[in-house]
Amino acid sequence: MSNGKILEVCLNESHLKQLANNISSASQLGVKRFELCCNLHLGGLTPSVSAIECAVKNLKNNAELLVMIRPYNDQFEVDSQCHKIMREQIKYAAESGAHGVVFGAIKHQQVDEDITHSLVNTAKYFNLTVTFHRAFDTLESPIKALDSLTALNVDRILTSGTPWQSGHNAVDGQTQLNTLLVHAKPEIVIGGGITLDSAPTLWQLINHHSAKASLHVHSCVHNSIGDIDIDAICSLLKKD
Repeated sequence: MSNGKILEVCLNESHLKQLANNISSASQLGVKRFELCCNLHLGGLTPSVSAIECAVKNLKNNAELLVMIRPYNDQFEVDSQCHKIMREQIKYAAESGAHGVVFGAIKHQQVDEDITHSLVNTAKYFNLTVTFHRAFDTLESPIKALDSLTALNVDRILTSGTPWQSGHNAVDGQTQLNTLLVHAKPEIVIGGGITLDSAPTLWQLINHHSAKASLHVHSCVHNSIGDIDIDAICSLLKKD
């Protein structure tokens, strides 16, 4: 049903029964990947082992699970203690069956290359893919950062194309996203305020480029009690 569209759905750790149902129903409908977090109201933190295992167990159609690696609710600079915890969390994500991890590390509005290199190496040791999350949107020079992350063997970059906490969404960031898609070797994962109404514009943007790209959504595919909205998923994945 996905018609070649790569849709990634962000899920908050919740009651395991609800998580299992959400993963199962959405992956059956054609969602390719899930990003699992806890405490999304804090921007998303590392979920529990039990939630990771539950999510993996309920994946259908070869969908993949990506696990947020973010121990603390703060900005994205990573000190030595946080770095140690993140490496441990990558290990337990792998041992719990995850397919990839999501993290970011910056220093003075630049990619923290030493920390990122270490975390990528840890992830690759466990055969996990790596997404650099929206810490990317805090960086001073996105194109320079894109080159750095490519050299560091990052697989995907999550971005809205707009500055972090600017109040703008991915549709507002189309100019920047277009530039990134022209230059990108990693997959560009477009996320940030995407709605059912704005998604067609962003799918169209993706279709104009040969670079691999995808959409990342959360609120527009959940109802008020946190269940996956089947109609919303179908709308996002419908044939153009």
